[in-house]
Amino acid sequence: MCVFGVPLLYSVIDFDNSHEAWQRYDKMTARELFKQYGVSERLYKESFEPMLLVGLFAPGEQCSAAAALGMLYYFILAHQPDFDVVWCRGTVGEKIFKPWIAEIDQAGGIVLTNMRVSDIVIDETEKATGVKCGEEFFAADAIISSVSITGMKKIVENSSTLNNYAQFRNLSNLKGIDVLATRLWFDRKINIPLPSNACFGFDVTTGWTFFDLNDLHDEYQNEPNSVIEADFYHANQLLPMSDEQIINKVHRDLTTCIRGFGAAKVTDSSVIRVKEGVTHFFPGSYQNLLSAKTDIPNLYMSGDWIVTRHGSWSQEKAYVTGLEAANLIVSKFGGSKANIIPIEPDEPHIQVARTINKTVRNLTQFLPNFW
Repeated sequence: MCVFGVPLLYSVIDFDNSHEAWQRYDKMTARELFKQYGVSERLYKESFEPMLLVGLFAPGEQCSAAAALGMLYYFILAHQPDFDVVWCRGTVGEKIFKPWIAEIDQAGGIVLTNMRVSDIVIDETEKATGVKCGEEFFAADAIISSVSITGMKKIVENSSTLNNYAQFRNLSNLKGIDVLATRLWFDRKINIPLPSNACFGFDVTTGWTFFDLNDLHDEYQNEPNSVIEADFYHANQLLPMSDEQIINKVHRDLTTCIRGFGAAKVTDSSVIRVKEGVTHFFPGSYQNLLSAKTDIPNLYMSGDWIVTRHGSWSQEKAYVTGLEAANLIVSKFGGSKANIIPIEPDEPHIQVARTINKTVRNLTQFLPNFW
């Protein structure tokens, strides 16, 4: 926590994830926020900007200060005793989604793949009656959308109903950030000190991470050679490159980090380009984000870009908003609600500072009228 310094720590404490706090800080860039609170150029370049590049996927001048504070609070201030990340022991598809789909099947649910939603059907009472996937129609009493901003924009663009609602039309003002995911198989085992690594300084506006899958994934633990995953965020300028150019670049960058990669050869590789694959929380974006409830009474939203007071962030936030949307449906139709675990409470000294800060802010609201 000492890296914040007292002035910047004040702004993190001041940010309580309320609607008012988001409005207060969303019109400012993260870079402006750090400069305003006295963060030096060196500290910003060597600490905060790399954190933004891998946490918010964009450089500070393109990130909302509100989003930066939300991310910093959740991952650092609210988790001081356990500032770490727990990695999945394999791909999310294999370890999480496949077992989840099996449970849905056992409960009598049906999971349909390769069914792209083309429209939401609305009746004369402005309630959703079902979902269209091309020529097929699936009736529904309630609908939860769990797609990205990019996916939702495409649905609205082709919809004959959602474009009647301003809140869905306004999604056109939002955007995503390009992501590049690579996986490299080498011809030998390389000594990699840490299983997960965040990197910066290679491309001005791009942050990246690389992972030792021999350490993190069960399927590669007994592999005699190193298997590495390297993911690049805000990878706009990298997507036009050929697969060969990308793999050569990744190999060079890895060698800069760990010299042992220099003597190794790439025996196999994969490259995945995701245009606007992650959410871009740019200054002013908050006003167009959606909440779980929409103007269509039985259409609910979830995702890392959905407004929630829970305080979680990123994948955790997507999961929590999914539970919140499901609980709203349970409230309407009956059933057992999901248990949503709150984030860890503030430490006592943070609680005191937050209370003092709120009191001072409330008092200062009366000063102009008084004088």
